[in-house]
This record gives sequence, structure tokens and C-alpha cells, in this order.
Amino acid sequence: MPAIDALSHVSLTVTDPERSAGFYNRVLGTETVFSSDGETGRLVIVARPGVMIALRDHPETRDERFDPARIGLDHLAFHVPSQPELEAWHVRLLAEGVTCSDIERSPFGLHLNLKDPDNIAIELFVSQPA
Repeated sequence: MPAIDALSHVSLTVTDPERSAGFYNRVLGTETVFSSDGETGRLVIVARPGVMIALRDHPETRDERFDPARIGLDHLAFHVPSQPELEAWHVRLLAEGVTCSDIERSPFGLHLNLKDPDNIAIELFVSQPA
């Protein structure tokens, strides 16, 4: 099997790329590294070490909110290295006024869930298998 080293990036269709970039930059600590307007819509790329997210709109996109029950993306999950780091994320999200879940335990680890401005589900995850 040919090699795959890591996930390169995620591209999300959003209603307002600038608004979404502001959210990701403020809440997840990314920085805007690229921005353009074109015939295919607006594209803004935000990144931090190990994470790159392309945020784009499309002229034909209907003004609908994200629904994880539709075919396509269910949620976007980021690995967090430890429970104390996940707890620090929880404190940060609350301080930023972001609606989020409490830290929840599953058979796979610890989860902290939030939503971006378009209701796209984001999970911060610590692997702690039972």
C-alpha cells in the first residue's frame, strides 16, 4: 500500500468565509494564510501547526445550515494530546463565549464538542481507550 503521512487539509463550504476564518482564528488559534476572490467564490485558508482548513463559499450554494445527518461530513475532529489540555480547551471555549459540551467520556476517549458559525460540528478528542 502506498504511504499516507497525515491528513493534508480539510475544505469546508461555509456561508461566509471571512466570518468563519475569524471564528477559527479566535477559537482554535489558527491564522489566515491565504485569501482570494474568484469566479468560483471566496476562499480563505486558516492554519496552525498540523492543521490547515480551507473555508470557501460557492455561487450555487444554498443558504442552509450544516446538518450532520446529510450525506457528507458528520463532524471535524482534532486530536488533543492529554486530558489536562482538553480541560484547558474547555476553559478557553467558555471564556470565548463558545457554546460547547462538557467533556464526555466514551469507550474511545474523551470528547469536547462545539459548533462553528455554520453549525459544523467540531470535536476535540483525547484518545483514552477503555
